[in-house]
Amino acid sequence: MKRILTPLVLLAFAGSLTLAGCAKKEETSGTTTDSTLSLGDLPPETSPAPGGAYTPGTAEPTPAPAPRKTTTTKPKPRPSTPSTPAPAPGTMVPSGTALSLTMDADVSTKDKVVGDAFTATLASDVVVDGKVVFPAGSTVSGHVAEAERPGKASGRGRMVLSYDTITAYGKSYSIDTMGAAIQGKSGTAGDATKVVGGAAAGAILGKILGGKAGTGAAIGAAAGTGAALMTRGPDPVVKAGAPVTITLDRSVTVRVPA
Repeated sequence: MKRILTPLVLLAFAGSLTLAGCAKKEETSGTTTDSTLSLGDLPPETSPAPGGAYTPGTAEPTPAPAPRKTTTTKPKPRPSTPSTPAPAPGTMVPSGTALSLTMDADVSTKDKVVGDAFTATLASDVVVDGKVVFPAGSTVSGHVAEAERPGKASGRGRMVLSYDTITAYGKSYSIDTMGAAIQGKSGTAGDATKVVGGAAAGAILGKILGGKAGTGAAIGAAAGTGAALMTRGPDPVVKAGAPVTITLDRSVTVRVPA
């Protein structure tokens, strides 16, 4: 009897071991399936690449942006301008320098008034420091600064000329020089001649008519006086070609060509 129980106990123990092993195999197989499913459900960024190792919770690094290129604009060089040489210093013509002129046309109070223009020509060279600053033939321009005609009864006329510029070597220079006053000739001698002539003619006429010579002379004198009062004295005048000398009232700087 004891011999029979012993094999049965061993057989039962072996069967229990077999069942326990099957149960453990089924448990392991379920666990593998669940793990595979959970890996498939992972988001793309955390899923391992095919054939690569999976590292949970690690994302691919974002590449750093490329550095920007800074462009520096160089300023354009300014065009070089050729330097202008300084003009040569001029020659100074001092004040008081004499200029000998000849008038180009008559200038008189008879037909000229204040402001009217006239011209004259330089008669001879003006030399300073061995240089001809104003050559003969240079043109001088001016205007009538004062013009007063003589009165019919008495008084002389008066005229003053202003010399404004002189043109030399193609350039005009201001001289601003006032000439001396020009007085008209006295008309007294002419007036006396007219009065005496009228008295003599009146005396002769009185004798011819049989009257008194004194009465005729008085009448003739009165007529001569009337004629004198109706006539002006001579106007101041500078004739064309007449020599005129002026002196500069101010200094003038002239650039004489080399």
